[in-house]
Amino acid sequence: MRRELLQGSLIVTVALTAARAWTYPDYARTTKVACAGCHVNPAGGADLTDAGKLFKTDHAKVPKAVPGAAYAGIGRCKLCHARQYTSWQKTKHAQALANLKSADPKAVEAMAHALQVELEGPPAEAAQCVKCHVTGFELEGGYPAADSLRNAALENVTCEACHGPGSKHASAPLAEKKKLIHRGVTANTCMQCHTRQTSPKFKFEEYKKLGVHALRP
Repeated sequence: MRRELLQGSLIVTVALTAARAWTYPDYARTTKVACAGCHVNPAGGADLTDAGKLFKTDHAKVPKAVPGAAYAGIGRCKLCHARQYTSWQKTKHAQALANLKSADPKAVEAMAHALQVELEGPPAEAAQCVKCHVTGFELEGGYPAADSLRNAALENVTCEACHGPGSKHASAPLAEKKKLIHRGVTANTCMQCHTRQTSPKFKFEEYKKLGVHALRP
């Protein structure tokens, strides 16, 4: 009986992890449709367009591609958000890719085993790992970019990893800026990467109280 309960619990955990993994931005990677194809806000968010609502109920009805926001890069963000940038630099998000490159091989092997994935090369080159350590992985204008300078602006978990592509926000008149960026980051945003397997001690509400950007080491 205990064994059956354990197996059932494992199945539920795996199912929940799989379901969470199949959320934005994985839809965008698969359909090649920008955020604006489904979301009212071109940077993403909870409010969906009619096409987005239809796609949510029937994944066969992929929205038509529409011009969306592009990834502006961390350099563009810090021009106006210097305080947030300085705060972000103190977080592990700012070293996400560097930490992946220097990760202990045994720890990487243990994580891959826990996630039941077979890594395709070193962790800093394996899609299963990289997608949570950079910004806009395999999305339009995201990481990896065509040139090294552009790539450097998208390495690590930067502003746009949580707030969505910010080109329209950056270029908009002041009165319109707040409408063109995903400001309401929720637990679901974080839990695309901070799953029970990857971050068993992660508690969104506790981290949220520590501040919008700087998190406890």
